[in-house]
Amino acid sequence: MDRWSAFFELVETRRSIRRFEDKEVEEEKITKILEAVRLAPSSSNSQPWHVVVVRDKEVISALSKAAPAGSRFVISWMSGAPLVFVLAVRRKLTHRVARAFGHANLWLDAGIAGEHLVLAAQALGLGTCWIGWFSERKIRKLVGLTKAHEVVALIPCGYPAEEPEPRPRKSLEEIFSVERFGGSGGMD
Repeated sequence: MDRWSAFFELVETRRSIRRFEDKEVEEEKITKILEAVRLAPSSSNSQPWHVVVVRDKEVISALSKAAPAGSRFVISWMSGAPLVFVLAVRRKLTHRVARAFGHANLWLDAGIAGEHLVLAAQALGLGTCWIGWFSERKIRKLVGLTKAHEVVALIPCGYPAEEPEPRPRKSLEEIFSVERFGGSGGMD
């Protein structure tokens, strides 16, 4: 299989997984996933991310309850994950300057690093799910992050115990324009 085919298959088959086998994720796989994050590009090569790898069942259980009051059921399923990556960022000078001009480079950098993480996990036969619904204060306390760090996402990871069907996607025509917003006419 050529690189494009392998990559497209990886992207096409990646799903959000919310049920995991009761099986630990091997250290070698965790290291490969973290290496994929390390290699992610970032604005001005700032590499603002820090990933906390959580394997302690009690901490994972606490993380699964760290949602805003009245919405804990939204992430309670996470307690069954054998591993949770806590993706955090620390704003650097380049991000402060970009923010002054209305750009959110910090979040773009975090998104790229996080997507490297979930695609690497998929390539290794693991499942993940992006979680953005949480109490940052609670997460920061549970994993010992400094106030200088902002929590971007919780990403539970493990061997999938489910095979979700593909979710509907918009057509290509609905997601792009040519030359100007709303422009059409094809790419020829």
